Amino acid sequence: MSTFTFDLDREPGLYFLHDCFVVPEANRAAFTNRMEQNLAFIRTLPGFRGHLVLEQRDGASAFNLVTLAAWASREAYEDAGREVRVHYQRLGFDLPAALKRWGVEMVRGTYQAAAIRTSRP
Repeated sequence: MSTFTFDLDREPGLYFLHDCFVVPEANRAAFTNRMEQNLAFIRTLPGFRGHLVLEQRDGASAFNLVTLAAWASREAYEDAGREVRVHYQRLGFDLPAALKRWGVEMVRGTYQAAAIRTSRP
């Protein structure tokens, strides 16, 4: 398992991509395989700081998979987005078409750490 840590004191400009997915069980293997391939490429990009995948175990959320990727800055995230699009073009991979074919719903958002800090123990 890979380590996912970050230090907002050292890197206050971290930028996060948060994706929520509803993945039908019948297409889970195909989706997961593509996610692993994407992550292998994304890990090579400048500014990438880590990635976390969470799988729902219970609760009211409709989403059964949630990912969080950390980037050194918004600029690093935007540069990576361009690289990913070029990479997909080279592979002939169409993400929206694949999600539709697999019946996957996705909600995406980007975030930065808020100025509100929790107190340290």
